[in-house]
Amino acid sequence: MATALCSNGLMTFAAGFLARARAWAERHPDAFTALFTFAGGLLLLAVGVHGLWTGTDAVRNLGLGELSPWWSLPLLVAGCGVMLVKQRHPMLALALGTALFAADAALVGSLGMLLVFFDLLYSAANWAGERARKLLMGVIVVITVASVTLPLVVGETPAVAALLGIQSIAILATPYWWGTSIRQGRELAASEAARADDAVRLADLSRDEAVREERARMARDLHDVIAANLSTVAIHSEAALSRPPDTVRDRATLDAVRRASIDGLDQMRSMIIVLRSGDDEVAAPLQLAQLGDIVSRGGLATVVVGDIPKLAVAVDQAAARIISESLANAAKHTPGARVTIEFASTDQHDVITVSSRGGTPALAAGTGHGIITMRERAERLGGTLSIDEHDGVWAVCASLPKVAS
Repeated sequence: MATALCSNGLMTFAAGFLARARAWAERHPDAFTALFTFAGGLLLLAVGVHGLWTGTDAVRNLGLGELSPWWSLPLLVAGCGVMLVKQRHPMLALALGTALFAADAALVGSLGMLLVFFDLLYSAANWAGERARKLLMGVIVVITVASVTLPLVVGETPAVAALLGIQSIAILATPYWWGTSIRQGRELAASEAARADDAVRLADLSRDEAVREERARMARDLHDVIAANLSTVAIHSEAALSRPPDTVRDRATLDAVRRASIDGLDQMRSMIIVLRSGDDEVAAPLQLAQLGDIVSRGGLATVVVGDIPKLAVAVDQAAARIISESLANAAKHTPGARVTIEFASTDQHDVITVSSRGGTPALAAGTGHGIITMRERAERLGGTLSIDEHDGVWAVCASLPKVAS
């Protein structure tokens, strides 16, 4: 049991250590790369991987004798230190790294310094400016061509020239190409992100413009509704005042005036609720009185069941929009479907159900915004909307309050 507890404790500690190390590496990627490169270079020195370049012969020719491979260690430390500034000063870091790499190649020829040089060249191609990258590309081309032509000039065999050329391409061109590819991917992603932001801004502007236009139309509708009710009040009042007093007739006139006033207040209150809501998704105003036109535009065989209710203006427009969107969805996804529009009432709500059956299923593209808009319209007025499918029958059911509150 003690062994199991110790094992669990070690696993927990290792997991925590790895998580903290990963978090630190994400926060300090350059430091992590430098530390990892130093560890790799140190390991290669420890196992005796050095003397990869012919420069050590030149050192012996100068009478310095056989140098210890650990002469490369301070150069490796300096190279890893330069890696810490490779993003802020990529070309300066590459110049210092190149000098250190050349010194190491002449003294020891360690693989660790080659890794440092490789990383600094990659970083320069990735982070340097456009002009610096063009200059760097020119230098790589010149060195690569020289590595092939100079051996031939001094009498080396074509095989040696080809080997040196391949070596130059591997050491110089490969990290440059890799860094350039990463940079282009990053710039493409930034460009796509900027384009997406522009598209969102344009969509917001178009939506705001549509909202303003719709609110102006709704304001005109509100004016027409209130004007009609006030005209009714004025006509009945004037008629009552122009005739001799009559209790029964005057009470009937006052009752008509009261009904017109209450109806106007209800209509005005419901319209103001919608006008004040700042995030409507709007289109051209519709009314249930236009149900025949709405059904005709839907293009489907449609049956209307029940009496069309008399609703407050905002509720009426929401109902008309829900029916129109439901018919459009049915025509888009199941062309030829048979549709039933059913009106029913409870004490507090008017219920509208649009059901469709049959038709030919179509793979029509959709964003789902229509359904979201229908549900928001119903909920904003204090109602609900549900969409269900049973035995091949799709039903959109909207429960809307009799008076918007």
